[in-house]
Amino acid sequence: MKQEQLKDQLYDEIAKCNRCGFCLAHCPIYAVKGREWATPRGKNALVRGIIEGKIGWTREIEETLFRCTGCRLCTQTCFPAVETNEGVLAGRACLVDQKQYPKVVDRVVEAVENNFNIADEPNEDRSQWVDFLRNAPAHRYQKDKAKVVYFVGCVGAFFPLVQRIPQSFAQLLDKGGVDFTVLGGEEWCCGFPLIQAGMPEKMQKLIEHNQEKIKQVGAETVVFACPSCFHTWKTKYKTDAELLHSSQFMEKMIEEGKVTFKKGFAKTVTYHDPCDLGRNSKVFEAPRNVLKNIPGLKLVELEGNRQLSVCCGGGGDLEMIDPVLSEAIAQKKIEEIQRTGAEVAVTSCQQCIRTISGNARKRGIDLRVMDITEVVLEAMGS
Repeated sequence: MKQEQLKDQLYDEIAKCNRCGFCLAHCPIYAVKGREWATPRGKNALVRGIIEGKIGWTREIEETLFRCTGCRLCTQTCFPAVETNEGVLAGRACLVDQKQYPKVVDRVVEAVENNFNIADEPNEDRSQWVDFLRNAPAHRYQKDKAKVVYFVGCVGAFFPLVQRIPQSFAQLLDKGGVDFTVLGGEEWCCGFPLIQAGMPEKMQKLIEHNQEKIKQVGAETVVFACPSCFHTWKTKYKTDAELLHSSQFMEKMIEEGKVTFKKGFAKTVTYHDPCDLGRNSKVFEAPRNVLKNIPGLKLVELEGNRQLSVCCGGGGDLEMIDPVLSEAIAQKKIEEIQRTGAEVAVTSCQQCIRTISGNARKRGIDLRVMDITEVVLEAMGS
């Protein structure tokens, strides 16, 4: 994106920021850094200064714009609702255009371009998580035609810590009698990391491929356990298929009697709203309705819940760009979870599990973190 485009598309939005400072108390980056450049109003001021020609694209600007999780809590707490994240992403695109961006980003971009996944693994290995399931069907959940496509996503497919999510959800769908398939090696990255990297133009090939595969399967519904895949499809893809998050699909299954809870889940849990599912996609009640239907489960809310949920630190490519900052944000999330006194932290996002659970382990904190699909499968008695 050129600077002229930045001015034409975003100047009026950025200029809405009156620098009141309400965003300061909520921004996870500022909570750790404590510096003005880290605030949403600071980012808005810098982008505005660039548009007006008062400052140039400096190394400090790069550091500022690539230190954002994309959580949009700032917009939620802003009186004029300034979409700071739009300015951040547009600014990143401008920095990329000038070849002034964190070069660690190139690793992921090259992985997606060469192997169609962020792990840089052979894409035909996307379904290796099935190898660890007992009594998996001979077709390994891959069929030529199906009413439902379960779009697994790169993280769930390749990262061992969260491969239990596709394992749980696939078993749950199978036991519920759902006619579904996964795409295996024909599933390509949704493109979300490229958007965050400031290179959205590189995702068109991915979009066209994935859309065509859904059409070939003849699916009526595409379901995602990954909020970022879900949000990307909802905002960047064009398809006649219904797009649902796993929590929404499970809510329907419960209503239709396809999920019954033989065992229940007799524990006190708290639910963390993932940014891309809750605030960014407006899905708040489906996961709570699922949890409230489980016998024995007691739900206690976090201090920041629903629209005010605080990011885990894993969004906006931050874990890759600044892992120390990502970990510091995750630690604050862990402390918030601990204050609830819950036995289990439940979420609906593989990246949230990686960030929260991974950092808890690193610090020797005893914290059980589960995806909502795991809780449902366990409560079914499976």
